[in-house]
Order: sequence, then C-alpha cells, then structure tokens
Amino acid sequence: MSDKGKSAGKGRPRNAALDTAIATAVEQLLLTDGYSAVTIDRVATVAGTTRTALYRRFPSRVALIANALARHFGTDPAPDTGTLRGDLIELQRLQVEFFRAPIVAAGIAGLIGDLSGDPEWSALFHETFMAPRRRSTQAMFQRAVDRGEIPPFTHPSVVSDILTGPLLLHVMLPATGPLDDTLVVATVDAAMHLLSVDIHDA
Repeated sequence: MSDKGKSAGKGRPRNAALDTAIATAVEQLLLTDGYSAVTIDRVATVAGTTRTALYRRFPSRVALIANALARHFGTDPAPDTGTLRGDLIELQRLQVEFFRAPIVAAGIAGLIGDLSGDPEWSALFHETFMAPRRRSTQAMFQRAVDRGEIPPFTHPSVVSDILTGPLLLHVMLPATGPLDDTLVVATVDAAMHLLSVDIHDA
C-alpha cells in the first residue's frame, strides 16, 4: 500500500498540543486563504512544526482536512431524543449547521474535487471522517429497532445517503433551494419511509 493508505504516526505517542495546533492551522488557512492554501508546507509553518513532523501524521491535504473536520464537528453526531423522528429531525438540523459552517463553506468545493480525482484519498476521507459518523447514525437506527419503532433492515447506508445527499446538492447548487426546515422535513420523511419498510432489495 502506498503512503496514502498508511495511518500517520503509528508507533509514536501523539502530541496533543501539536495535534490541536495543526487542526487550528488548517481552519485558519481555510478561513483566510481558502482550500488551496491548505498545504503541508503552509500548515506546518502556521502550526509551528516541521514539514517532516506534519507529514508523519497527515500525508496529504485530504488527511489534514479530515482531521480538522473530525476535531471540529466530532464523529458521533447522532442524537438520542427517545424517538426516531425526533432523532432524525435533530440530526438533519445538525447537518444543516455543518454545511453552513464557515470552514465547510470555504473548503467543500475543493475537497470534493480532490476526493473525486483520487480514489485513495476518497477512501482515506471516508475511513477517517465519514465512516465513524455513519456508524453513529446506524447506532441511532438500531436504537429505533430496539424500541420497536421500525423493523430490522439491511441497508442503513442507503438511508444515510437519503439524509445527506439532498443537503449536499443544495450546498453545491444553491439555485436548487435553501437549506431550511422544509428540506429537513422532506429528507426526514423520505428516511422514515425507507426505515419503515424492508429495503433489502434497495
């Protein structure tokens, strides 16, 4: 496997202060100079570290962005309100807040360009940021199954796509409409429908 697929820093104790400085540097560069400014060299300079030390942890811009997003927004976003619909409404409102966040607005177009252009970087971003958040959502669905609100199902990723896909579309193509409560309710209704039926053949 190439360096793209390796976990940075294995075998070395992590320096929490440096990790924080790196994530802060990524956010600062995104907000002040945009996605293209997030390079190994510039992040190392702003974070007060060396290129070598930084590269051991994060071998690419995608890795830097994934880490900054995970630290800023967390990887366990799914709420537990006691009802599935309440959970979904709150989850979607959190996702709207995510997409409206300045650091996301500053970086999302460039990030999607990087991810679509390199399957290895796409896999790295998914493993680092998306997969843990999807597991959080799947645990939310399982709580609803355990409460008897919905039957067991086999394709939670399809439901996650239904929840996130329309929001991303509206972010990338603002002419399709705003990120508002109408969109939140529509995506929740679609997800509730899928979760209430057997989607084994989806």
